[in-house]
Amino acid sequence: MTDLHVLYISPSTLPSRTANAVHVVQQCEGFSQNGARVELLARRGSGSPAAARAQVLETYNVAFTNVRLSTVALPVRGAIGALAAIGLMRAIASRAARPTILSRNLYASYGLALAGIPHFYETHQLGLGRLRRLEHFILTRPFVRTILISAMLKTILEQHHQLRLKDALILHDAAPSGIVRLSQDKRQLARAELLQQAGLPPAPFVAGYFGHLYAGRGLEVIEAMAAAHGDVPFLVFGGNEADLASHRARAHPQNLHYVGYVPHRRAQKAMLACDALLMPYQRSVSIGVEGQDTARWMSPMKMFEYMASGNAILSSDLPVLSEVLRHGQNALLVAPDDTGAWIEALGRVRADVGLRDAIGLQAHNDYRQHHTWERRAAAILEASRP
Repeated sequence: MTDLHVLYISPSTLPSRTANAVHVVQQCEGFSQNGARVELLARRGSGSPAAARAQVLETYNVAFTNVRLSTVALPVRGAIGALAAIGLMRAIASRAARPTILSRNLYASYGLALAGIPHFYETHQLGLGRLRRLEHFILTRPFVRTILISAMLKTILEQHHQLRLKDALILHDAAPSGIVRLSQDKRQLARAELLQQAGLPPAPFVAGYFGHLYAGRGLEVIEAMAAAHGDVPFLVFGGNEADLASHRARAHPQNLHYVGYVPHRRAQKAMLACDALLMPYQRSVSIGVEGQDTARWMSPMKMFEYMASGNAILSSDLPVLSEVLRHGQNALLVAPDDTGAWIEALGRVRADVGLRDAIGLQAHNDYRQHHTWERRAAAILEASRP
């Protein structure tokens, strides 16, 4: 596949803490691992292009062997539109080379669609307001192929626009290739190191949560679990400064520790050290954007990174998550708002080493076989063939 060329037009600022930035970078790394030459167009907040590239490699732990990172210094206001315009010009200039064009930038896809340029349009949410009209135009062009992160999103998008998406690719999010599940002895050492870094004494079992602290993420459930399992350290990684300050100021169990944001590489290492990984999404989930509730169609990246760790996953039993997770096989699924059931589920994996080892191993095997960025990229490249 060395003759393949991918132009990726993103909406992202690199580097940044946003989920879309992580997704875009890791997807481009996946293309590179498939032998494709990649040009990634993104916004940089400050500094030089060389500094931005170095920061991306360090922040996201990628090699970018075949990836040209084209970053443009833009003010926040209007950045996505400016990236779209630059991306459209790049696409037109490179038409003779016939690159595979992938856009997560709705404005860029709209411009490409107006210009009649075939490409993949990837979306993880619904276009609302005036964006709905632009998105409808994109989705109805026969030369645009849509990439969606769940089968539920396809159904909801079709209802939203009252159309049928015949050739949509359903590609869940993923985790980086090559994550190795720790042996029991190595996990004990990793757990001890993790607790030491958090300033905590050794413990035989640790529960971890990774992600934002927005409404609907189930932090209230985690607080109740911590209160019921007072001898278990609960470590919460992630959150912006305002949300962290709010949660830390509230009364909460002494064994619940809000660690805060850590770089992506450190977060993945910490996941490997946790005995149970928590995903207590509620029936309505905020992504910090007004009007967007992703509980019905989401495909959280942390789910696949949890799977890659090979440790026991406790997840909310939501229909969209059941596209990937299977109760008693690669996770324990719990009713989102049944606090007692969450407390009981954690008790089960604490008491039954065989259970948590079995579901963790199956999750890790599922990740290796189906849910790496390299495999996801291969599916897109295969779909791009004439």
